Amino acid sequence: MRFSHMFRGLLVVALLLAVAVPPAMSQAAKGRATGRVMSAGEPLGDVSILAEAPDRFPIEGTTDSNGRFSLIGFSTGEWTFTAELDGYQAATRSVRVTQGQAPTVAFDLLRIRSGFELLVGAEALEGLDADALEADLDAANAAFDAEDYFTAIAGYDEILTVIPTLTYLHLNVGNAYRAQGDYETALVSYEKVIGDPERGEQAEVEIARTRLAMGDLDAAAGIANAGANASREDLYNLGEVDFARGDIDAAAGWYEKAAAIDPNWEKPWFKLALLALNKGDVETAKQNFQKVVDMAPDSEDGAQAQATLSALP
Repeated sequence: MRFSHMFRGLLVVALLLAVAVPPAMSQAAKGRATGRVMSAGEPLGDVSILAEAPDRFPIEGTTDSNGRFSLIGFSTGEWTFTAELDGYQAATRSVRVTQGQAPTVAFDLLRIRSGFELLVGAEALEGLDADALEADLDAANAAFDAEDYFTAIAGYDEILTVIPTLTYLHLNVGNAYRAQGDYETALVSYEKVIGDPERGEQAEVEIARTRLAMGDLDAAAGIANAGANASREDLYNLGEVDFARGDIDAAAGWYEKAAAIDPNWEKPWFKLALLALNKGDVETAKQNFQKVVDMAPDSEDGAQAQATLSALP
């Protein structure tokens, strides 16, 4: 009886061990796999290699300076190999590994290109430090956003010296000169882009904007034809042109379009309030004046709107 109980106990333990041990541990795992990782014909070192299979322990390794790797410890079966390196797109390969023959796993990783590289193109950047140029562009853009237009212009001009095909930077240069009130120099920059298949139309709009700022009311037609390229400022300025010409209804239409683009911009609402007041529509005028006060109480328009509201019945 005791022997029978002991035998059953050993049988249970044996069954438990058979279930608990993964397939990779239940057989001699001596399978090997070798391989190489390349990119554009050049070997890649320090690439992380991970081999995985269901119900098996993963196997890891790293490529040497020649892009080669060698792994051991595989059980027979289908394994998925993954190669990863920062700056490159990860790649996977499914390979069957056996105990008698080591398969060769080859990878050709694609480098992840930055938005700047995609914008400029590989040919234009050949032999150049793309990371340094992108940093210079970021610095010039930051200077522009900070209204340091002198620094921004210098940065854009330096990049254009190295990559003259980056024509859209002439638009940035023109915008910086226009922001400083140097309209003539701005026009020179915009005209360099005329005829460009991608940005020529935008250059024509910027020229029209600049000429309008110079007092050329006829230039408004160029902005009016801009369609989706028209900004809130464009639409507001078109309203100002029609208002100066005495076409009040047309002016109101432009102000309304400007307000539709940015409902929280107080300037078109102030003009719409004045137009309503001139037409005798006091209620509409009061509503629009109140919008101006709510949006920008500390602005010049906000102060005038508040003073007008106080004087209205």
